[in-house]
Amino acid sequence: MSDFLRKINLTKDIVIQLPVSKMDFIQKFRINVDESNLDYEPFEVFQSSINEYKGYIGNYIFEIKKRKKLFDTNYSFAKVTGELTEENDQLIINAEISCFRKRMIVFIVIAILFYSIFFISMVFNGENTVSFFMAPFLLIHMSLMIGVPYFIIRRSVNRMAYDLERDFHYWVTKH
Repeated sequence: MSDFLRKINLTKDIVIQLPVSKMDFIQKFRINVDESNLDYEPFEVFQSSINEYKGYIGNYIFEIKKRKKLFDTNYSFAKVTGELTEENDQLIINAEISCFRKRMIVFIVIAILFYSIFFISMVFNGENTVSFFMAPFLLIHMSLMIGVPYFIIRRSVNRMAYDLERDFHYWVTKH
C-alpha cells in the first residue's frame, strides 16, 4: 500500500540537510511548533498561537502538521513524520509526508459500490432511454467525486514538502 501511495504521489519522502546540531534544531523546533499529540481538536481554529505548526519531537524522531486557522482555504492535510541524524556537523532529516488516512478507504469503497450499483442497474434496465442520458452524467460525477479529492491531497503533499524545507531553513538561520 505504501509503494502504491508513493507512485500516485499521495506520500512523499524528502531529505533535508541543515548546518546545525541536533540539539540546536530540537530547541528551535520546540520554539516554533506548538506541543501537540496531533489528535483531532474540534476548536483548534479558535486557539491563538503565533506558531504555524503543531507536533512533537523526541531525540531522534518528530511528527508535525500545520495548524488549522479560521477562514484558511489553503489548509494542508499532510502529516510529516521524520528522523533526525547528525553527520559531519550537519543535521540530516529524513521525512515522510503523507495525507492518506485509513478512514479514506471507507469513502472510496462506498463510492465504488454506489457507482457500480448504478451502472449495473442501468445495464439491466428494461428501458434504455434513461441509461443513455445517465451514463455520461454518472461518469463525470464519479470522476469529480474521486478525482478532486485526489488532486487536493496530492497538492497538499507537494506544498507541505516545499513549506517544510523552507521553514526549517528559516528556523536555523533565524537568530
